[in-house]
Amino acid sequence: IACSFSHVKFPGRAPEGHALLRVFVGGALQPELFDLDDERLIWAAREDLKALMGITTPPLFTVLSRYPTSMPQYRLGHREKVARIRGLATRHPGLLLAGNAFDGVGLPDCVRSGETAAEEVLKRFEEGFGQERGRNG
Repeated sequence: IACSFSHVKFPGRAPEGHALLRVFVGGALQPELFDLDDERLIWAAREDLKALMGITTPPLFTVLSRYPTSMPQYRLGHREKVARIRGLATRHPGLLLAGNAFDGVGLPDCVRSGETAAEEVLKRFEEGFGQERGRNG
């Protein structure tokens, strides 16, 4: 389970005195949860919140969305695999890698990954890579 406090990250998402939580369940550690019907899945998430955080107040509303393959589940050896992939990518000068499959699944990780790739593109153009490629192919 993971829980994001949306009202803290984004002020104004919940009225004063209330909280807006996003709860993530399932994934590689609990794939069986995706087989539960909506009511049971919401119940399971609430039970986890109660056990882990002491939250017992019933929610004013719930919204359930299912995205069974939305977040990569890094396995042991992930960093080494990414390093190997990046090493192979250097054989293709125009190829840059970014996204949640490499250096983190959170939004800040993805933004950082994209910004790093964009900065590398700009650097390569400043070094003349773009002009050279434009003339020859």
